[in-house]
Amino acid sequence: MDLSRPDRRERLDRLAAEFALGTLAARPRARLARAARTEAAVAEAIRDWEQRLAALAVAVPAVTPPPRVWTRIADRLGLARESSAAGGWWNRLAVWRALAAVAVIAALGFGIALMGEKTAVPESPIVAVLAGPDGKPALIASARRGDAILLVKAIAATPVEAGKALELWMLPTGAPPRSLGLISATGIARVPLRAPSDTALANIPALAVSLEPATGSPTGLPTGPVLYSGPIERMY
Repeated sequence: MDLSRPDRRERLDRLAAEFALGTLAARPRARLARAARTEAAVAEAIRDWEQRLAALAVAVPAVTPPPRVWTRIADRLGLARESSAAGGWWNRLAVWRALAAVAVIAALGFGIALMGEKTAVPESPIVAVLAGPDGKPALIASARRGDAILLVKAIAATPVEAGKALELWMLPTGAPPRSLGLISATGIARVPLRAPSDTALANIPALAVSLEPATGSPTGLPTGPVLYSGPIERMY
């Protein structure tokens, strides 16, 4: 893949982000996976995003799946449920060995992806994935602890109509939204904070992005529709 042009590098970065998030469609995902096996730049882009997002997986609480999930897994595997006194196919040693093997392979693959970098500890302990009403991630905001800069990166198309702009907001608990300024609909925006991130965002549970006039909200509060929002995850 020729990455000499900035637009192609940006497109690869966006595809790698969607790949890591699991939102990339099946066909482009398969093509990107094939390219990653032979092109170091593609593999590195995917690995970089997997590491950035790894901390989010740690922050998400465990959820016990309902029984219907196991039933669907059994149907997908072609294993008919039995009602024998032995407890059915779930108690078969061969099935548990197979499931355990799959889990080990997945864990090894994830570990190898993280080991490709010098460290498996994400550099940005403050992360927010901002998604639209459809639940699809569009922007990722991140900040290093102690830095007074919030990076906001577009990972999906965020079209903005002429004469309009995207404005980023902090959503304090029990208080009106506070503007962090205008952000770009493409690439990476560097948003200055009034204090180090762990102080400036200390009592801010979430961020949001609204559509505003080109010069920003005229009232100091969101006046247009809220396009994207998401909770802030703290990894410290």
